[in-house]
Amino acid sequence: MNDTLEKLEAIEEVLQQVIVTINGYEKKEVKIPEIRIPDYKKELCDISGQLNELKQNSGNVQLNKLSEQIQQLNLSKQPVKQYRFLLFPETNQGQYYKIVFGRLIPWGILLMGLVFLFALAQKGLDVWRVKEYNQQADKYVKAWNYMNNHADSKLVKKRMDEAWKRANQ
Repeated sequence: MNDTLEKLEAIEEVLQQVIVTINGYEKKEVKIPEIRIPDYKKELCDISGQLNELKQNSGNVQLNKLSEQIQQLNLSKQPVKQYRFLLFPETNQGQYYKIVFGRLIPWGILLMGLVFLFALAQKGLDVWRVKEYNQQADKYVKAWNYMNNHADSKLVKKRMDEAWKRANQ
């Protein structure tokens, strides 16, 4: 048991050293030398003009190919703008996946479960209230029937029937 604890502590120390070295490398900047490309547009235009003059004077196939290549070189490509929506950064993705799948998703599921239980509890309360209302209504109906069945005079029955008709309108 003690051997495994010592080995675990040794592994933790090695991991801490590796993390420190990696952090040190991340802080260092990589310097790329600046490359300057000379601008040959003026010379290419001059050569193109001279080739066009030669082309007009003679129908040489090689001159046609050269002028086509120069025209292709003259076409300047515009830089392409990119718009991207990154859910996770390009570096150090492990921590973001750990946050999303280790914390956000379980908490989201827990929140949805609690909302479901709350809605279920509300429905249960509504059912209970309807049940209580029906039990009270049954008591009133039983009392009404009892009074109607045990009324001695026709006047009482007639008034009860009139009250029943008014209540049902």
